This record gives sequence, C-alpha cells and structure tokens, in this order.
Amino acid sequence: KSDICLCSIPAENFSYRNLYLPFHDPKKIRQTLPFEIETMVPYPVEDLLVDFTVIDRADQTEVLTAAVKKEVISDLLDGLRSRGVDPDVMEIRCVPTVLWLLGQEKTPEDGLFLQMDGRKNTLVMFLKKRLVLVRAFTLNDVPDIPALSDETPRLNEEKRSSGQPVPPYHTLFTQVKNTVHSFAVRNNRDIHPEIIFYSGLWAGVPDTQQALTRLFDVPAEAVDPANSEKVVMEADVALSWDPALMGNALALALKDARQGQGFNFRKDIFEKKKHYFGSGKEVRRTCVFLIILLCFLIANAGTDYYFLKKRYEAVNRNITEIFRKTLPEMKKIPRGKEVDVMRSEIDKLKKSSVSLQIPTGNRGVLDLLKDISERIPKSLTVRITRMVIDMEAVRISGTTDTFNTVDKIKSGLASLPCFSTAVINSAKLDRSGKRVEFEIKLDRSGQ
Repeated sequence: KSDICLCSIPAENFSYRNLYLPFHDPKKIRQTLPFEIETMVPYPVEDLLVDFTVIDRADQTEVLTAAVKKEVISDLLDGLRSRGVDPDVMEIRCVPTVLWLLGQEKTPEDGLFLQMDGRKNTLVMFLKKRLVLVRAFTLNDVPDIPALSDETPRLNEEKRSSGQPVPPYHTLFTQVKNTVHSFAVRNNRDIHPEIIFYSGLWAGVPDTQQALTRLFDVPAEAVDPANSEKVVMEADVALSWDPALMGNALALALKDARQGQGFNFRKDIFEKKKHYFGSGKEVRRTCVFLIILLCFLIANAGTDYYFLKKRYEAVNRNITEIFRKTLPEMKKIPRGKEVDVMRSEIDKLKKSSVSLQIPTGNRGVLDLLKDISERIPKSLTVRITRMVIDMEAVRISGTTDTFNTVDKIKSGLASLPCFSTAVINSAKLDRSGKRVEFEIKLDRSGQ
C-alpha cells in the first residue's frame, strides 16, 4: 500500500488560456501569470489558483494556463482529508491519460483525445507531442450512461446511411470541430490531427469509432493504459477491467513527473507539507532496513566473539600444558598467572647462570649447556639424566644405546676449548641389559 496519493479534478472546474510571454524562466512565468489572466477571467485573481505547462520555447514562451477557484480546491481537500486521504498531486482529469499517450512510441506528433461521459466531456489536443489545448463541453438532455436497446443497431444503421453521426455525438463532435478550427484561426496555425483517441462512458456505444473516423477523417482508437509495459494485471483483475471507466485513474497512477508536462494544484497555500523524515512508508521501510542491518551486526559480533573465545580457550590450554611440563613440581597453577610464573622462573635461572661464571670469559651456564649440546651429534641416541656443574668440572650422567656411542660423546665434548680433559668415569649396562649407563667428567681448563 503506497503512501503517495494522486487525484484528478474534472476539467469543467478550470478556465484555460494560451499565452505568449517574453521570458523563459519558470519562476518569472509563475509570478506573472495572475496579472496576465486578470482581464480574461470572471473572478478576482486573488480567488484563483493558477498553474501552467510550457508548449514552446521559441522567441517567446508559449504556455497553456489553467485557473481554478481556490474554493474548489479547498472543498475537495476537506472532503478527502475527512476520509483520511491527503493527495500529493491534484491534476486535471484526462491530462494524465494524454501524457501517457505521448510517452508511447506509436503515438503520432499531432492528435486529439476525447473523453465522452455523456453530459460532461473533455477535449485535449496535442501538437508536436506537447499539450496545447484543454476544453470542457457540457451537453444538456444527455444521460451520463448510454441506454442501449434492441433498436439501437437499427437506429444507428439509419443514421449511418444518411451520413450523419449517431446521436448524441452530433452535437459533441460539432463542438469539437469548431473548437479546433477556432484555435487554429486565432493562433494562425494549420492544424491537421493525425489520430483521435477516445474514452469514457460513451466509448462503448456501438459505431463510436466509425462515427469519429467518418466525421474527423482520421483514424480513431480507444485508449487503454493497461496495455503499458509497466502494468501487469492478475487474472481476476483483468476480468473486471474496464478501460472506459478505469483508464484515467490508471494513467494518473502511471504519471511520470519527469516529463515536465501536466499540472499540479497542490501549491501555494495548498502545498502539501513535507515531512522531515519522509513519508510514513519510507520511514517504515528505513526502520525495517535498519533492524535487519542491526540483526546482521549483532550476529556478526556474536560469531566473532564465539570464535575468539574458542581461540582464547585453546591458547590457555596450550599455556597450561606447557607450564605443567616445564614446572611439574608446581601442583597448584594460579589461573591466568602461568606466563608470569614462567617468566619469574626463567629470571631465576638467568640469575643463577650469571653467578656461575666460566673462567675463560663472562659466559654463563646456559651458554655452557648450548656448547655441550652442539658437540653431541644429533644422530646419536642419548638421554642426559643428570648434570653437575661446579668451578672445577662438569659431570654428565645419562643413558645411550652402545659403548661406542659413549666414546663418541666423550670425543665430541673433549674438543670444547673450555675443558682440558674429558674422562669416562663409568660405563655399564643397565638392569635391562639393553641400555648403557655412563658418566663423563669434564675438567675445566685453567685458561
């Protein structure tokens, strides 16, 4: 359901004039029009609302003006508002239908549109696909809805054989022809409509198309805006569709304000107030969009938090596992303090290593362990179980696979410059008989 409402006003409520003005600025035209038509209308211009559409912008600007009493607009708005309707656009009836026709590629440059509704009828003429004339015709003693009977075809045949239009068309068509001729003479134009479009309650009367074609000597065609590519009707709607009754309303809904033609009498004191936040529909649509966006943001944040929490727990488990392997003697692990405790233990080791200096330089225990590790070939299977370091010597105890491996370990360690000798204190098989237990003593050099 749309929040935008458009309505049209019967053409007989307006007074129409064609004017030539010496300037092209729409603002100046709008300011000048009331004074230009002041002598042409039977009402004070203060009581009128005037709008215009541009016909041509040559040396002078030709405009088609329409004036309506403010009282008419006020009464219409009061009636609509009392029913909860506040239109955004107030157009002249039939003009949107003609504008729709002008937007169709097959519509010729010049033509007429005739709305036949019995007593109230409207003529709209366009030249070079621009609105140039709007007129309303009132027929007396003519019903708004045609009464058809079994005698209608016979009466129509008699009139057709005599070369006359079928009543009540004769009076209306004569007025239309006279109006077009008068407009051509007053404006010194040679007007030859290429087609006449028609619609309205009387459009369905038999022989309407033939009568129009015969009298105006141009093709006649009924109008149906439902044929627009923009319109898609469901099957049940199409069955009840009546273009003669509903065509003008559909054309009004299809009106494109960017065409630059047509009228709108929601202006001046009747101008619709614009809401700061737009129409209600736009506000609701924006709120729905923001709610959806907020839901996505919350879901995204929740997902990020979930995976971040999982990673955090995994890192904590790894830290705890490393802590237990490194410091197995600590049974109670302070939660969240594992890293701090390990740093403290490392600092203690560094301090203890500094206190045990090697005579050959300022190298600590950690440097000594690094040198010993590098002198033992990686290809050997060795497990160090005990190491004693003092100022005189270093004693290394461990297990390996063979006695030859013990000799290789001793030879590698003997090459260290910080040791004078390397001696195997003991080497024997363990209780299983599969491994060799050994102890190697490294005497420090006196350099």
